[in-house]
This record gives sequence, C-alpha cells and structure tokens, in this order.
Amino acid sequence: MPPAFEIVNDLPRDALAAMWDQLERRANPPFFLSWDWIGGWIDTADLRPAILVGREGGAVVLLAALMPAMRPSPLGWQVPALHLNAAGRAELDIITVEYNGFMVAPEWVGRIEAAAIGYLLSGVTVAGQRRDEVHIKTASAPIDAAMVASGVRFTEVQRKPSFRIDLDAVRASGKAYLDTLSANTRQQIRRSMRLYEKRGALTATRATTVAEALAWLEALGELHQSYWVARGEPGAFAHPYFVAFQRHMLRTCLAKGTVELLRVCAGEEAIGYVYNFVYRGQVYAYLTGIKYEDDSKLKPGLVNHVLCIEAHLAEGAAIYDFMAGDNRYKANLGQPGPDMFYLIAQRATPRLRLEGALRAAKNQVAQWRAKRLPAAVE
Repeated sequence: MPPAFEIVNDLPRDALAAMWDQLERRANPPFFLSWDWIGGWIDTADLRPAILVGREGGAVVLLAALMPAMRPSPLGWQVPALHLNAAGRAELDIITVEYNGFMVAPEWVGRIEAAAIGYLLSGVTVAGQRRDEVHIKTASAPIDAAMVASGVRFTEVQRKPSFRIDLDAVRASGKAYLDTLSANTRQQIRRSMRLYEKRGALTATRATTVAEALAWLEALGELHQSYWVARGEPGAFAHPYFVAFQRHMLRTCLAKGTVELLRVCAGEEAIGYVYNFVYRGQVYAYLTGIKYEDDSKLKPGLVNHVLCIEAHLAEGAAIYDFMAGDNRYKANLGQPGPDMFYLIAQRATPRLRLEGALRAAKNQVAQWRAKRLPAAVE
C-alpha cells in the first residue's frame, strides 16, 4: 500500500512531541531530527510549523516540520516556499541544522522520501497559499538521491564537504588515535601537548550541572567572539537567538547526555571549551571556544579536539563528526564524510522555468569566460 500524506496545521505542542517521540524510537535519525533538537528549535523560536505526516496503514512512518516563507526572485517577484525543519529566517536559522531531511521509519528509508517531496510540490496549500518550492538546507547525500528519484526540478544552491572520525575503525586498528594521523599533524599535536603540560596536566572535564554548563557556555562565548570579531565577523554569540537556543539545550538535554560541554585545561588554566551533541553513538562537534596565543607552536584547537576524541574513544562512541565545512583542522583530524547539500526542489511553473533558464544561461557564460580567460591572458 502506498503511503498517504497530509499536512497538519496547529498541532498542539504536546501532541506533536508524543508523535515525534514515538517515531523517533523506531527510526534511526541524526541528532538534528531528534525531538531534543526539533522541540528545542520550536520552543525557543516560538514557532508553529505545519507538520508533514506520512502514514502507511494508519501508522505514522514519516514526519517533518515545515515553515512557509516567500523567496524574493532576482526577476522581481516573490516565490511561495517551504523550509524543511528550518525557519527560513536568518536570525533563527543561525543555529544551523545539519543532516537535514525527513524522520522516516526504518522500513521506509529510501522508499518514501521522493514521494514526500512530490507531495509537497503537488499543489498543496500551507498558510493559505500553494507552495512552489521546498528548501532543504544542509542535507546529506540520501536526500539528493531522493530529489533525483522524485522527478521534480531542483537546484543545488551549495555543496560542502564534511569530515569525521570512525572511532570503531580506530579501535579495530589497535592503534592510538594520534598514530592514525599524518606524521606532520601528529608531530604538531604532540609538541603542543608537551608545551601545555609544562603548565600542568592536560585534562578535559565535562560540566556536570546546568549552572556549571551555563557558566562555561559564557566563557566559551567570550573566546568564540574574540576569535571571530578579530577577523571582522560578528560571531555566533552576537545573535541573541543563538545564545537563547544553546542555553535551552543545556537546561533540557545536559542531564540526558545528548548535549555535553567540556572544559580543556592545562593545569588550572582553561585553554578551550568544546560543545557537542551526543546521540546514539555519534558525537557531533558543534561549537568551540579556543584560547589562542602568540606562540605558533601551540595548537589549542587541535589539542582540545584530540582530548575530546580520546575520551569518546575510551567510552565507546562510534563516530566523532566534525560535520559540514572544509576547515583545515577537520581534514587534519578526520576523514571525508558525506557531502552536505543546500537544495531547492521546485514545481515546473512558467516563472520558475524562466528563472532556471536564465540561471543556467548565466552559469554557461561564466564557464565559457573561465575557459577563455587563460587564453586571453596568455
């Protein structure tokens, strides 16, 4: 029997939490599709998303939160859109969902996602208006495959690499984690650790109470802001919603162990803080505050992560995931993971076809110029 879809508006928060929890217990989602993340986002942003529900034989087998928005077209009109598990507003999406997609029952993974996308682009109405496109930010490759299978038009707005460490493979190798790294990275980290150890023992300690975690979050924020402001960027902690969301996560998830905040010290001196999500054997390295110094031989970012990695290696975690981004430290410490995509799926309306054709023409001109420019310079 094919799945049946519906969009449910104004579902009471407790009813949504119960429905989400029931499917989450059956499914194998990433942390960013767990109720800890989705519920925290809904609660702190004060949102009332429409909920896409997929059922088979009366049982819920797919869930997603949808927020309506209007996208300004470069051709001057507004495109009615839906954002999957995101607000579609920069000030709220600053928290950055990753591994985005649909919450799906295990027996339907790979079989229902394309149908769900097709349903959302079949002319359904959300907030009183037909929606012509669906935005899926920071989705991993399976969603890309579902988009292709759905037969709808889609645009790849952005693609980023990701990096991770297979902790199970490190254990199976019988090697220490540092011995799995390149000789140059290994040498830099060990030299840095010896320099820090002159100040005292290197330790990574988890916050054990909410009060302690909130104090460490503030200290993390100061270091984080110092780094980014010095580079002319505002930094995440300049956004009030970002701070409110992280405080909420610590208050609601620290005791459950799905959020952790570690302080890394050399002796009594804090040299950094690492804020992770921990869910079903996977550690998501989400946020850091690092104390940088003038001595280039000190590698506090690498040392902070290495101590956290070694702790999770000892405790039995399967993956330490640096997630999306091509930062050098991720490549030095990990191996390539799945690419992450920002995709827009679209109905084949005349306006969107025109917009797509003009975008394709612009890209072709850019490619042509890129090929011709070296010859012209020569």
